[in-house]
Amino acid sequence: MPVLKQQRGFTLIEIVIALLVISIALAAVISTTTNTVDGGAHIRNKTIALWVAQNYINDIVIHKKWPDTGEAKEAVTMNNRAWLVRTDITATANTNMRRMDVRVFFNSRDTEPLVSLTAYINHLPQIPPRL
Repeated sequence: MPVLKQQRGFTLIEIVIALLVISIALAAVISTTTNTVDGGAHIRNKTIALWVAQNYINDIVIHKKWPDTGEAKEAVTMNNRAWLVRTDITATANTNMRRMDVRVFFNSRDTEPLVSLTAYINHLPQIPPRL
């Protein structure tokens, strides 16, 4: 009768250690992926907030609105969500110019804006066209 050779396989401890190493590696990959996705969402939100602020300033410039000094809050919708826009308008040394600080928040509970922009709005007298 032939003698059977004893076959060696992995022990239970070796399998547990291998699974532990694999699970640690997978946890690192998942963590990195999550951070990347969160970073992308933050950049997207900052980009949209920048567009909101620029559109807000451009609307005043294009329509030649002369803003009153003081603070104002307004909800602006862009990309199917409401953004909170806070503006601080202050007088300058030039009576025909005002400083406008525009801050855009993700929601009303936020204390730090996603984006802050400063613009200077001029109020020049209308000059009649030459004929």
